[in-house]
Parts: sequence; C-alpha cells; structure tokens
Amino acid sequence: MTEQRLQERAQGKAAAPLSVAYTPISTLADLRAAAQLAIQVEFTTVPAYLTALYSITDKSSAAYQALRSVVVEEMFHLNQAANILVGIGGQPKLTGSVVPVYPAYLPSASTTATPYVGLYRASQAVFRNVFMAIETPAPFTAPPQGSDYQTIGQLYKALSDGIERCVEQYGPAAVFAENPAAEQRTDIYLGKFGGKAVKVTDADSAQLGIQQIVQQGEGAVNPTHPLVPQQPYGSYEHYGARTDGTYGPILGTPYELSHYYKFLRVADAPDFPDTLPIVSNPRVSDFTNATAVQAVEAFNIGYSVMLQSLEASFTKAGGAADSYFTLALPLMHNQLPTLANLLMQLPVFPDGDPAVGPNAAPTFEYVEGASFDGFLAALMALDKLLAGQGLPALLVAPVAPPAPPGPAPKHREALHGVIDGVRTLKSRSDAIGLGL
Repeated sequence: MTEQRLQERAQGKAAAPLSVAYTPISTLADLRAAAQLAIQVEFTTVPAYLTALYSITDKSSAAYQALRSVVVEEMFHLNQAANILVGIGGQPKLTGSVVPVYPAYLPSASTTATPYVGLYRASQAVFRNVFMAIETPAPFTAPPQGSDYQTIGQLYKALSDGIERCVEQYGPAAVFAENPAAEQRTDIYLGKFGGKAVKVTDADSAQLGIQQIVQQGEGAVNPTHPLVPQQPYGSYEHYGARTDGTYGPILGTPYELSHYYKFLRVADAPDFPDTLPIVSNPRVSDFTNATAVQAVEAFNIGYSVMLQSLEASFTKAGGAADSYFTLALPLMHNQLPTLANLLMQLPVFPDGDPAVGPNAAPTFEYVEGASFDGFLAALMALDKLLAGQGLPALLVAPVAPPAPPGPAPKHREALHGVIDGVRTLKSRSDAIGLGL
C-alpha cells in the first residue's frame, strides 16, 4: 500500500468505501466475544513487530526504539482488553486455536482494506506498507464495525457502543459481573512505555480502558496540531494520567506519538539500520540445517509456555495470578529474545554463511502440551547440535579455542544462560503448582 493511500485513509478518503453493514452488539455473549476479539487483534500484531525488532542489529537506532515502544504498548493493550473481558464476566484466552498462524490478516478484519500480516525482516517498506497499515487511524466518520473492519478503531467503536447498549438493556450489575474464577491485572510492569492499566468495574472504567488503547494506537489528534491551538499559557498536547488521578489531556507536555506516526517517522527517515539476513515468513519445512530446525522447535515450545503462563495470570486458580511476574515476564524479556537472536544467526542451509543468509527466524507456532520440561529438553538438544559443530559441550570447559564452522562462543554462552534461566523458571512453576 502506498504512502498516499495510507494518508488518504487517515484523512477519511479511503479508496474502498467504509462498510456500513454492522450488527450492533446486543447480548452479553456477543459483548464478551467482542472483547476477546480485541485481545486477539492486539495479540496478532506482537509477533509481527517482534520479528522485525529482533532483526535490527543496532539497538540504539530510532527504528529499534520506536518499534520496541510499540511492542510494549501492544502488550499493555492486550492486558487492558483482557481486563475489560474479565470485568464483563469473561475469561481471556491466549492459547490453542486463538494463537495466530502467520502470515494472516488481523482476526475478522476486512481482507481488502487491511494488510496481510507476516513475519518480516525489518525495512522501511515493511514499516510503511504493513505496520502503518495496521495502525491506520479511523476517519472521524467511520462507523463501528465488529467484523470486516477496515481499521482497529472501528473494532473498538463497536465494543464501546456494545458496552453502552448492554448497560441500557441489562443494567450495569448484569454487565459488570466479574468472572469469579478470573483476575484482572493492574500491577503489570512493562518498562517506561505502556500505560496505567485500568480495573474495569463499570461503564466509565471500561470506556477509559478503550480510550487509552485507541489513543496510543491510532492517536487522539494529529501530532502537528495541539488540541488547544491558541492559549497564552500553552496547549494540551498529551493524553495520560494526571496528578489528580484522572485521565485526559495534560497541559504543556510533549505529545506522545501514536503508533501510526511513530512508524511514519521511521518510514520517512533518510536511513535505516542494518538487519540480520533472515527469511521472511519462515517455514520450518524449508529449513535443511538441523541446528536451525532444532532452534525453531525450542523457541516455539518456549513461546507456547509463555502464552500458557500469560493466560494463567488472568485466573485465580492455584496461585497462578503470580505467573505473570514469575514466569511470563522473564520469558518475554529474557529467554525468548536471546533465543530469537541466536536463531536469526543460524543459516537455513547446512553450508550457509550467517553473515550473508538466508538465516532462520522464529515461526511463532503454538505447541499443544508445551511444558518447561519439553523446553529444557529442546534447549539441551540444541546445545548438543552446536557442540557437534566444533563448540564445547554445555558446562564443559574447552581445552582449545573452538574451531569453525559454527556460531561464535558468545552464542553458546547465551544459550547456556537461557538454559539456566529456564531451570529457575521451572522451579518457580512447580512451586506455584501451575502444572507447566
């Protein structure tokens, strides 16, 4: 999709007319389904953004930092959408059939007006044609749309309207009857990015949660125009938590760019950082390097365990609510990124050159029955394959410098760190009785 078409869509001049075929949400079951759909939409963007993020070699670059901030905020959006679902009596689902299989369109999105989301090596073309298209702002007049939506904003308009309609029909007590087996999370920590999670207990808190998601993603205003353009004391240029505990425009603070405009800045930049030579939309069946195949298998098992831990963090059963900090967050921040970096430096062919590629990349596939035991076994098998390429076996001191070919010793050391970390996480999982 060209920049002109993206800008036309942002200004309400979409080439394809906005769909008006819309069935308003009028039952509690449909309302919960809409909240679950929002979770899946946010979820679908994360592996796509992570693949591009992991492929960027310069971690200090503007492209890397912009994309990292968006990934963190998408995880915040997922959490807030999950809070909405729990607040209206549902239970967030993040495993099994809801896990996206790439490449794919956003769940229930229009296949003619939204991008085909894949796992791509980072480039300005990907930022412009895929990432900007995902985050395209809805025109002001865009109708709500529960399915076949052309922008994510339309999806949230449908959810917002559905909350209002169901409160009118059933009363607030019936709508906001929290699932007793579920748990909202307001104590999440995502670093300096993200936002302040809202506990959903009534219509106002639910709408506030939606407002934060939409403003971070699509943006509340064009960043080149302040909300209050003419004021002697400044202008309202930033949405966020205010000192009095409310949420709204903050006076005189720098405007935080929406995801769309963060991506636009990267796409329009005069240069772009180097990237690892990975294949886009990787398929394990195309790999002939056994080490790369094993690394992908290990990553997918770890990814699946992380999703199980994250899903469990929204429940109250067996102390699993603590699984966010004890299991899911360490996997997200430590083990999986390290493993992905190693994977992206393994050629897909046995005699390939990792400096030239093509190199492997995570496929983000869900593995039924994944466990920490299975993750450890896969990691140990990967270590044996690396040892067979001329590198010392795990925890055995080398008697001589490792001989090529094979990954640099620092990659083995990183793998050893992953293995040690997973062993610790397994002990934590056993201690809280999570069954992983």
